Amino acid sequence: MDMLLRQRVRLAGLAALGGIVALLLIMQSIFAEVVSSERWVNHSYQVRTTATLVLSHILSAESAQRLYLLVHAPEARDRFQGYRDDTTNQLLALTTLLSDNPDQVRRASTLTALANARLDALQVLMQAPAGSPPDTITLERGESLMAEVREQVAIIDGTEQALLVQRQGRVNTLRLLFVAGSVVICLVAGGLVWRLSSGAMTEADRESRMRQQLQDMLDEKGRLLREINHRVGNGLAMIGTLLQLQTHDTKDPQAERALAEARTRVLAINEVHKRMLQAETVDEVEFGALLPAFCREVAAEYGALDRVQVTSTPVLLPVETGVALALILNEMLTPTLRRSDELYSPVQLTLAVVDNRLSCIIDDPSGQLPTDMGAARLAGIGMTVVQALCRQIGAEMAFDKAGTQFYISVTVPRARKVQAA
Repeated sequence: MDMLLRQRVRLAGLAALGGIVALLLIMQSIFAEVVSSERWVNHSYQVRTTATLVLSHILSAESAQRLYLLVHAPEARDRFQGYRDDTTNQLLALTTLLSDNPDQVRRASTLTALANARLDALQVLMQAPAGSPPDTITLERGESLMAEVREQVAIIDGTEQALLVQRQGRVNTLRLLFVAGSVVICLVAGGLVWRLSSGAMTEADRESRMRQQLQDMLDEKGRLLREINHRVGNGLAMIGTLLQLQTHDTKDPQAERALAEARTRVLAINEVHKRMLQAETVDEVEFGALLPAFCREVAAEYGALDRVQVTSTPVLLPVETGVALALILNEMLTPTLRRSDELYSPVQLTLAVVDNRLSCIIDDPSGQLPTDMGAARLAGIGMTVVQALCRQIGAEMAFDKAGTQFYISVTVPRARKVQAA
């Protein structure tokens, strides 16, 4: 379900991105149209301004002509000629501006002809002798030409005004479309960002909750395992106490001996469990630190506290391996610790780890250790227990013929030395 939801979110995101790209392309086209339309709006303003300047220059030329007729000053004639040149230039500019519109080009040509005719008529009047009356026909024709010039300018201006309104309306429409498109893009982009961010946050929250739930389950599992191990340890301690009480109440030496051996076996298992409860994990035990305390417990059971000297390397072992080794060492130490004669030399127990190979050596100068697998010194089920445990953990044993040394080694892939603090 989550995979399907994520796929839908991705598809929605891709669709939104595609929509944004399409809108951007449309916006680019609209922007180009806006620029083009604004250029045409400016073009209409230039046409109207140029047409107005043509009319203005012709009127200024008329004023210069009247001034010349009154005072016959050369400056007035020069001014007239300047206005005529300006009119010609503006007419050329107007014709160029209107070159894209055939109707307006025709009107510009008509205006050019009328303007030149009007200026020619004014120049004819200026060439009349001083003091002579003006030619009435020329005056009337000039007034008629001027009226036609005004009319033609008005037509050109009106046409451009209509085009200007049309173009300005198009520009306004395109601007509205551009603004609307920008708003749509912002909304789509914002929605996409919000959806992706909320989806990412939702996914992150879901993963965080799952990790927290998993951690809570692991913590609960660890707590339950510790509780179980704690109760197992309490049960083993109670069994050891009951065996001790039964030993004190037994009058038969052979039964007392069997109960003591059973108690030391329970103590071996209990010592491993106590160390396991003190460790940070429930599947490993620090066997190097366990060994001295365990040997003291076994020696105390037989009243031989000073008989065992331990040299060990701190090492973490799997719990099942630690329990098996503790039971094996208990069975090996029992025959020599049972002898309480103070003349016997101390027993040396050495634990070492090389790579993943753990070795343990018991040295007993008194020769009370077994000499082979069938040694009578391991009475009862002792040797049976040792053989079964060795097969269980894949250990190898070796005996000294004089009964002074016992060697056991086992490959433990998970064995690792404890780092010094």
